[in-house]
Amino acid sequence: MKVKVTTRMMTYAALFGVLTFVFGFIRIPVGPVPITLQTLAVLMAGLLLKPATSCLAMLLHAFLKIILGGSSPFVSPGFGFVLAFVVASPLLSFLTQRNKGNCVRTALNIAAVTFLIYILGLPYMALVLRFYLNQTITFGNILMTGMVVFLPGDALKAVTAWFLAYRLTPFSDKTGTT
Repeated sequence: MKVKVTTRMMTYAALFGVLTFVFGFIRIPVGPVPITLQTLAVLMAGLLLKPATSCLAMLLHAFLKIILGGSSPFVSPGFGFVLAFVVASPLLSFLTQRNKGNCVRTALNIAAVTFLIYILGLPYMALVLRFYLNQTITFGNILMTGMVVFLPGDALKAVTAWFLAYRLTPFSDKTGTT
């Protein structure tokens, strides 16, 4: 599938890529991975942008992490979640385009994409904690420190992203020309 890259697409991708990166600086330390607002930006990109634009935004975010962090992001327990954003945001965008206006489907899509982020991010976190940081970890410990403590905040971020996307849809990439 060939995608025509437009100036508008690059602008939206840059905006959401940098927004996701900046939201990573707003953090609450709770364990090996801090609570950040990055998921809010990922969900908003998925709800507001076309799949290709959303993917470019999350690739830019990952690129910024690598360029500005050197090799340290690769050995960070949270980098698996950054990689998961590259898959999750375009998937949410694709699902949103298919189910325009269906609130129940949108809520289910947001929940599914949020859990996809955990499914892809938790194994990376476990590998870094076990083999790089030499921590003894259990499956329950990984679930508790990598997912359970984040669920209330992720629910709030999902509702916020949904509300903001609803209000910003007239200005989004999906309403413009290809």
